[in-house]
Formats: sequence, C-alpha cells, structure tokens
Amino acid sequence: MARHSNTEERRTQIATALIKVMAERGYDGAAISDIAQAARLTPGLVHYHFSNKQEILLVTLRNIVAEHDAKLAERLQQAGADPVAEVAAFIDFHLSLGSDANPEMLACWILISGEALRQPEVQIEYERAIAGTVKCLERIIRRGVDQGVFRCKAIDAAASALTAAIQGYFVLGAAARSTVPRGSAATSAKQMAHGLLDPVRPIAKQRGRR
Repeated sequence: MARHSNTEERRTQIATALIKVMAERGYDGAAISDIAQAARLTPGLVHYHFSNKQEILLVTLRNIVAEHDAKLAERLQQAGADPVAEVAAFIDFHLSLGSDANPEMLACWILISGEALRQPEVQIEYERAIAGTVKCLERIIRRGVDQGVFRCKAIDAAASALTAAIQGYFVLGAAARSTVPRGSAATSAKQMAHGLLDPVRPIAKQRGRR
C-alpha cells in the first residue's frame, strides 16, 4: 500500500510540474528533462512513472478537471440552492479572477484544448471534461425551469452556448487579450445568460475582472 501511495504522489508531482512547464513553454516545448527539473526529480524517475509525455498530459488534464469541479462545487454551494444565483456563481467562477484563481492551470487548459485537436486520446478526455461542465450547468438551468425562475425552452442549447462563450473568453484572454475590454467578460456572459434563460429576476451583476 505504501508503494502505491508513493507512486500516486509522484505521478501527481510530475503532472503538476507539467502544468508549470506548459504555462511557460507550451506542450511541444515541455521536454521530459524540463518536467523532471520542475518536479525536482530525475528524468529517469519521470520515465519510471510515465511511459511518455502524452500519458503525463492525460493525468494532468484529469487533475485539472478534478480540481476545477471541486472548486466549482464549493462556489455553487455558496449560492444557497438558488438557480439564478448559481448561474451567476458559475459565470463568476470561470470569468472573474478570485483568490482561488490559478493562471498557470488556466494557461495549461487552453494549451490542452489545442492538443485535443491533434491527439485523439486527449480529445476524448477533453470532450468528457467539457461535457461534464455543460451537464452541470444544464442541471442548474433545469432546476430553475422546474421552480419557475427560468423560462428557458432549450435547456441543453443554453448550457452549451454559455459554456462555449466561457471557453471562447479563455482563448481570447490568452491569445488576444486586447480584444476583451477589462472587466467585460463576466458581465457580458451574464447578459447572454439573461437572454437565453429569461429569468424572472436579473442575474446578479458582480464586477468581473477579466
């Protein structure tokens, strides 16, 4: 059991190191030697725990998703089971930089989306992660419709559109930041949500920071 625990700890350590290296150099520029240095391990130990760099990337992706989902669940819980507040919290979580923001992880996520276009194995995991985010938002919207606070007729389309807008802001913020007025992303996404969901009261407007 102790050996298994140590193995999982090392794999997590290496995956975390890949996030740091990718944020600085991209995926193609992340050599095993660089990952090993960032993890404070030898390249031999990295090769012992992972057969290749793609395997590290897949574990990194899963770890990012797990952390994202856990933090999102905490933020939604703070909304007090109010679907309107939950939609606002969902948007603020993704598009407002709070104390729990991780710029390196976000940069890595954006790069992973590019690798999903090139590597089928990564695409499968990436699509599963995005689908989970969409389903989470669908559940919120559906509860809002059931409670009569949303008058949305196309729940799946609305959840997909809002998720796409968020992912698009991620890419623009990284690759063309000057095209996104400071503080506009969360506000604009909430306005979009208002049009898609037709809530009985305004979706909370909190000042966005991206």
